[in-house]
Amino acid sequence: MRIAELLHEDRLDALPRGDDGSLLSARTAVYVLDQVVGYEYTAPIRAVRQRLMIVPRPRHGDQTRVAHRLDVTADDAPAERVGQRVDEFGNDVVDIHADGVTSSLRFSLRALVRRDRQRPPIHEWRSPVPTTTRLTEPDEAISAAAHDLGIVDATDLAEQMCDFVHESFTYRHGDTSVRTTAAEAWAGKHGVCQDMAHVMIAMCASLGVPARYVSGHLVGDGASHAWVEVYDADRRSVVSVDPTHARRTDLRYVVTAVGRDYGDVAPTSGTYVSRHGKGKLAVRKRIRLADVV
Repeated sequence: MRIAELLHEDRLDALPRGDDGSLLSARTAVYVLDQVVGYEYTAPIRAVRQRLMIVPRPRHGDQTRVAHRLDVTADDAPAERVGQRVDEFGNDVVDIHADGVTSSLRFSLRALVRRDRQRPPIHEWRSPVPTTTRLTEPDEAISAAAHDLGIVDATDLAEQMCDFVHESFTYRHGDTSVRTTAAEAWAGKHGVCQDMAHVMIAMCASLGVPARYVSGHLVGDGASHAWVEVYDADRRSVVSVDPTHARRTDLRYVVTAVGRDYGDVAPTSGTYVSRHGKGKLAVRKRIRLADVV
């Protein structure tokens, strides 16, 4: 199919899912990302301010966004006040303002993304020094665990720390939230991908090694995913690892955004005013392979 057809074709189920192992030895792949985020409200709301971060970065590593289409509707009509900008980390951000919404907001994204392992990767790292936030501030327990690893080389550190965090954690939904700090997650030793990413970033920071949070998708997985990139200053290279699965990332991973923590790259965030209205969020996502070599 041509780009225009892929951006508008509704029969994506005819394309392969890419979870059959074909991506493990592939050199290049083209993905079609189909994502729908919807809010339903129990009563009218007003002064709506919504930030959306679901459009993949234009270029990241060996990944290129080929084309994309984003449709924003309020109460089943095209939204009028939609702005796009690039944030301080180079991510694409969509801002939606609405004076009032009666019952629903809907964001529909179709994006074509290409990954080519034969091209030299481009990683923009604007401030290659460790930074921490409330979510990634290391406490004494995290610092002690990181120093006990006794690893100096940044690339070796990324790989072994990835394994260490994975082995230390029990993956469990419902015990943590997007507000859980690295220190809290490490104390409990259980959580989800964002918790493991926050802990690893905090451990790297305690050793003076720059690391950042990556949000995106894992092909074959229904939910959004998070992992970590570590900057090796000596080699001027970036090491991308997934502590949830204890491995380096590969062609199964599609990057959406990077930041210091989850708060920088949250897919949806915003505010509204209403005396009685409450919002219910629903997310649907599909990733299909348009080409793989």
